[in-house]
Order: sequence, then C-alpha cells, then structure tokens
Amino acid sequence: GADLLCVETMIDLAEAELAVRAAREAAPSLPIVATMPFEAMKRGCFTVMGATPAKAAPRLAAAGADVVGANCTLGSALPGIVRELKAAGARFVAVRPNAGLPALVNGALAWPESPEAMAARVPDLLEAGASLIGGCCGTTPAHIRALGAALSRTVTPSAPR
Repeated sequence: GADLLCVETMIDLAEAELAVRAAREAAPSLPIVATMPFEAMKRGCFTVMGATPAKAAPRLAAAGADVVGANCTLGSALPGIVRELKAAGARFVAVRPNAGLPALVNGALAWPESPEAMAARVPDLLEAGASLIGGCCGTTPAHIRALGAALSRTVTPSAPR
C-alpha cells in the first residue's frame, strides 16, 4: 500500500546506491526518493563520507532514484545544494532541513529554528529548484503547517517542477 519509497540520511554514496537499487528491485513501479545529509564547508558541501551533491545526483538517479536531495541538513545551505543537484542533472529535488542545530536545554535536546524561520526559506528553495519540501530533525507539526502555508502563498497550481 505504499505510495513511494524513501531512502534517506545515507552518508555513504555507494551504500545509498545499493539501497536505491534494492528499493527499485522490490518496488519497480513506485517512485523512489533518495536523500543524503550534506554539510556546508568552506570548500563546498559534502556528506560525512565526502560525497558532493554533484557527484550524488547522477549516481543516485542511475541507481533508480526518481527524486534526489538533502535531508538532515541546515536550511541555510539548502538553496546552494539544490542548485548543485539541479546542475548535475537532477530532475526532481527533495529538501528536508533540520530545525537548526540541536542544543542541550535543561537536559533535553532542543532545536532553535522556529516554524516561521523555516518557512521563510521556502521562496529561496523554490527559486533554487526544489520540488519537494519537508522537514527532518527537530521539525514539529507546527513547522510542517508553516511550510504548507508558505508553499500555498508561493506556489501556483501548475505542472510538477
């Protein structure tokens, strides 16, 4: 009864390719979304294992992903990552940012980015070419509602990006 399969938070590109191939073999007719966490550094954006968005996009697509992108990533880095994925040939790009970097507050993890701050990035993400926008770590129902509201203000009904 699944509508799509998500392979997400893969830090190793070879492992991500294997997971996408396995998903494609298990469900040949379902859309597959494959996302990796990228971190912005002075010399560019990379996964922990050193893959760039430009390297990841064509390899994940060749493995069978219909949508590629970034999750578990800070929102401020995402427009550049989306542009890099698109420049590398990604047709559809998914982004699911964290609600900031977590901090320990009164013995519990807390994410500092408000729903409004996360939603404020929607126009830049769409301008960069994002097709699917959601949230990852620290995202609450309030964040998703704010993203939905921002999307409804920004997007006019049309063909998929």
